Amino acid sequence: MILENTPMKNDTNSTADGWQGRVSIEESTEPPMPADKKTYAKAKLASATDVSRELAKLYREARSGRIDVSDASRLANMLSILARILSDSELEARIEALEQRGSFH
Repeated sequence: MILENTPMKNDTNSTADGWQGRVSIEESTEPPMPADKKTYAKAKLASATDVSRELAKLYREARSGRIDVSDASRLANMLSILARILSDSELEARIEALEQRGSFH
């Protein structure tokens, strides 16, 4: 399936060029994916900076209407949790390195 913007004719809320930013679904010429095959979104989320970039992308997609705001909220919550875990892991590694150097004995 292909997602694309479609012009909305005779709509009082249309922009001057007739585009509403609504999404329509068209059939693709590609063969359908098997029902049991899962696909995953790929995003590098190894650092707080990576998570921050993904949150910004998510925000832009929700603002533009590409994804539902309630879905974006759920994903943002998961990203927030991941950011805390990454931060905690970084602090843990730094403390461990300090302890190994003998700074806290």
